Amino acid sequence: MIWTASQDTLPPVPPARRLDPAPEGLAETVELTAAHLDSRVHTVSDFERSLDGLVRHAHRDRHPLARALADALGHRCTEETEAQRLGGLNVVVASLLWRVPGYSLKPEYVRRGRGHEECAQGGLELVLAARLREISYRLMSKEPLPFLLSTPTWDTGALEAAELVERLTEYGRLDVRPGPADFAQALLRLRRDGAADGVAAEAATRLGTAEGARLASWLGPDGEPAPALRRVAEPDPRTHKAWRRAGTATAQVVFHSGERAALQREFPEPFHWLGRPHEGFTQCYHWYEGHPVRASVLPEDRETQAAWLLPQVTLAATAGDHGSSWMLPHLARLGGPAGPALHAAVAAGLGGRYVESRRPAVEALLVLAARGELDAPLLGRELAAMTALGTVKPNRLADAARCAAAAGAHATLWAVLAEVLPTLLPSVRGAGEVLAVAASCAEQCAATGPVPDAVAAAAARRGSSALTNAARRLGAALSAG
Repeated sequence: MIWTASQDTLPPVPPARRLDPAPEGLAETVELTAAHLDSRVHTVSDFERSLDGLVRHAHRDRHPLARALADALGHRCTEETEAQRLGGLNVVVASLLWRVPGYSLKPEYVRRGRGHEECAQGGLELVLAARLREISYRLMSKEPLPFLLSTPTWDTGALEAAELVERLTEYGRLDVRPGPADFAQALLRLRRDGAADGVAAEAATRLGTAEGARLASWLGPDGEPAPALRRVAEPDPRTHKAWRRAGTATAQVVFHSGERAALQREFPEPFHWLGRPHEGFTQCYHWYEGHPVRASVLPEDRETQAAWLLPQVTLAATAGDHGSSWMLPHLARLGGPAGPALHAAVAAGLGGRYVESRRPAVEALLVLAARGELDAPLLGRELAAMTALGTVKPNRLADAARCAAAAGAHATLWAVLAEVLPTLLPSVRGAGEVLAVAASCAEQCAATGPVPDAVAAAAARRGSSALTNAARRLGAALSAG
């Protein structure tokens, strides 16, 4: 069925921002680094600008930088510590102060720790660790990097291909050997841009280097994100503690992230895990802090990250767990296709048990709609499937839909709910609440089109129940056009 509606008036979405250059002055670099280490909110911008600033100043003159860091950080860096015990920028700072044994920075010592196989964020953390330890190892060697290839262009973590070509050109002029992990991270961050990719690929090929050839290849099919594959799975309560706590073993929608052979074949070993197919993860212990920095490992592949996140968001709907729906707005602002996995994660979030769990999903819906990336019928079909499975309860969906409608998304919500109503009608408990929101949205956006059979049947009932009245109201709104 086809309905027409007026355009929504949605809240504006702040555009992605270009990263400011790394601080030029030594004092500013140290101040930014100290502030980042002290903060519990680690932004991509502060992390990457601090890291690039440390690398650039160390290349110019390491000793003044080390003295300034020691003065600013004082007691933090008094003992020698192996690299695996340090997280984030701490390993780079400690290496500048000669507080890390060199052997612990070697690539062969970057090993997957316990739990990484069951935790997507652990896999992303491993890539971060590989990159940071490689940078630190080069700082302690006789060939420190003059600047990083992988510093993003945008605050999402995305990198423009033309900028990477320029950086590789400068590396060639300086006769610098690229860091394998730094270059690999740069490739994963590339923003795909149609015809501009061809221009960048030609320029990369003209470099006549192995890295130029890999960049050109990655801008083709090799670098395209793999589609996530959907299925309905029956969780095993014996192995999923959260499902056991919830007292349910009902089927749930899950996604497999796709396989990327080139990533496994050509990238350093710590990156291989990202290219293997994985289903989402429920036992994941890294979601709550530092997620934007980890998400910037794959800033142009939000489908894969949404596939990994979906079980955690589903917990917020089925287990009374607050889950990880708070991450949905950030994923919505990343790049790459906004496909079925991301829409499924938003759908599950809209069914969160607590208001606090539903609000981020509403925000993600509004972000996608404002960017023209929301497939409303697809979201509606996922919601219909999840209501049929019992994952999403109609009363919670109605509350989330009212919040989105209040922000101006009447036409969008009508297009979404039109796909859900046939599943709820005639008799699913709570259907009347959803139908009432759908009727209000149809009225507000002046929707027109045929009255769905399920709505017409509900409207034809005798009496004046809330469901019947909402069905009649919706039928009148659609017929009025």
